Amino acid sequence: MNIVVINASPRKEGAVSTLVDAASRSASEKGAAIERLDLAGLNIRHCSFCMACYRDPDSPIGKCPLDDDMKWILPKLKAADGFIIATQVSSGHANAIFKTFFERCAYTAGSSKGKLLWIKGLPVPRFIDRRRFAVTIAAAGGMPAWLRMLCDIATSQMKELAKRSLNARVVGTLYAGEITHKGLKQKDILKAGRLGENLVSAISKAQQYQGQPTMKGAI
Repeated sequence: MNIVVINASPRKEGAVSTLVDAASRSASEKGAAIERLDLAGLNIRHCSFCMACYRDPDSPIGKCPLDDDMKWILPKLKAADGFIIATQVSSGHANAIFKTFFERCAYTAGSSKGKLLWIKGLPVPRFIDRRRFAVTIAAAGGMPAWLRMLCDIATSQMKELAKRSLNARVVGTLYAGEITHKGLKQKDILKAGRLGENLVSAISKAQQYQGQPTMKGAI
């Protein structure tokens, strides 16, 4: 079982990284192999909107002329069983590092085969060999968790990456609030640990089900 961590935080010892560590540790203790992508330290260039990936809907991974770390990151995403996705909340949104990564995945991990009514070209996953799973972690400086609904586009953006590009069903989310004013709460660290456990559990159940023979007539 391979879980890839997608950590958009540029702070190695900040709240997001602490929560990612807790989720990763609990997943590892349950038997998962963890590979961590700290996006801030990688060479991931901004999308140039050349549309090469968009015009290549059928390849296992969409073509991209940019020569950077996405060339080896995308195969790792395709090989993964699950994802821990994390970012700071900036003005309600995921941070700029995450957004750059999201844009680069949209039609490289995703395909332009999607359609809604008459609208063509919407992103759908290329990685359709099996169902994957994900959990998301967001940390906000000022907004408390109980007001999360007013300031949490970030989680929606992480869910969109999971669904549209990675073919991953989100099985848990965490929003840690008021970090700047009150610091990271122990209860949020414990919640992050449970997210890791839940992620491993979801992957394990799916793998067990996929390993069983299909029952004739089952829905």
